[in-house]
Amino acid sequence: MKDIRLSIGTAIALGLRKGALPHPPTTMYVMVGDACKNNCAFCTQARDADGGDLLSRVTWPRYPLAEVLQAISDHGVGSFGRICLQSLMDPAYIANTLPEVVEEVHSASGLPISLSISPVSSELLAGMRGRGVERVGIALDAASPEIFHAIKGEGVGNPYTFESHWKSLEAALEVFGKGKVSTHVIVGLGESDMDVVSVMSRCASSGILLSLFAYTPMKGTKEIGQPPDIGRYRSLQICRYAILERGMDIDAFGFDGNGKLISIPEPLQGPEGAPAHIFQTVGCPDCNRPYYNERPGGVIYNYPNTLDPEMHMSCLSEARNYLSPDAC
Repeated sequence: MKDIRLSIGTAIALGLRKGALPHPPTTMYVMVGDACKNNCAFCTQARDADGGDLLSRVTWPRYPLAEVLQAISDHGVGSFGRICLQSLMDPAYIANTLPEVVEEVHSASGLPISLSISPVSSELLAGMRGRGVERVGIALDAASPEIFHAIKGEGVGNPYTFESHWKSLEAALEVFGKGKVSTHVIVGLGESDMDVVSVMSRCASSGILLSLFAYTPMKGTKEIGQPPDIGRYRSLQICRYAILERGMDIDAFGFDGNGKLISIPEPLQGPEGAPAHIFQTVGCPDCNRPYYNERPGGVIYNYPNTLDPEMHMSCLSEARNYLSPDAC
């Protein structure tokens, strides 16, 4: 029998679990694979971690696939606009079971599928595309080669390098095309602002979509960083918007000798130049990813909901405070 895991919000939305949803998920989040063979230092599902049913802050209860498919049949897809299949690096599962799961979930829901996966062959990706996968994500996580080595590469026993991940992203572009391949960077692992903005620029020039996450220390994993200052994160959200959505060049931004962001073009510091949506969750279409990095009532890095004018102005103020001379 094939089992899959659902984010707790997805399970509630499908009627498989009771609970309140302050911000219902607009994507159906599914985790597949029996056990991850990778050992990423920050991840609750790493082979040396003791994260249980957690992935970041989210609990992922396990269900028989047949039960989930029945729930989709009984309840419909509701507010879901797509499915995000997050695959653990489990080679046997990926080769033997993942194709069937993709096909069955796509057939039952009729929704487009985004597949988040570690580097795999172009042939496997092409097969996934033929079964209903519309987009693919391969996470860089780290914004520099040195940090990648320490938290995701040979430093933790994984067979990857920073550049090998870029090559995998470029290979995925050949299968899915520009605008259909994504990656993300975790802010708070010791990288500089310039490191992050440089990755943004490289993604923009390649046609790769980029999302930002905030480092979230989790029980059962190595503590390898600290949650970023909210003003720093807001500033990088503005940079991401300017570079990936407006096509601005990295030279438009100023950095000090340590790679700290110290200037953003003036129009991007106001509500007309930096619209409210840039502080919401960025990902595939219909992704709002509620409370993946945050606790309700705590610091919100990526809002899962539309911001009102007061919240928008507060985000802009946080960014300006980070850029002020006193923050250097």
